[in-house]
Amino acid sequence: MSNEIAKPGEWKRRRRIIHVTLSYCALAVPALTVWSPDSNLTHQTVLALIGLSGAVIGSYVFGAVFDDANARKNQ
Repeated sequence: MSNEIAKPGEWKRRRRIIHVTLSYCALAVPALTVWSPDSNLTHQTVLALIGLSGAVIGSYVFGAVFDDANARKNQ
């Protein structure tokens, strides 16, 4: 693992992936709750999508903190 500081382009790509994932979750959850049959599979899929959203947000926040701490340490 290198000690290079993350370039702005890397964060731009990361943010794009995060926005796409959260947008997918934000569209899929209401679609599943409105148009899918009321089944255990639908419930588990919605819970998984909500969990994915939380994991993405948590990873983004703590990843940024970790990246900033490494950048400060290597200056």
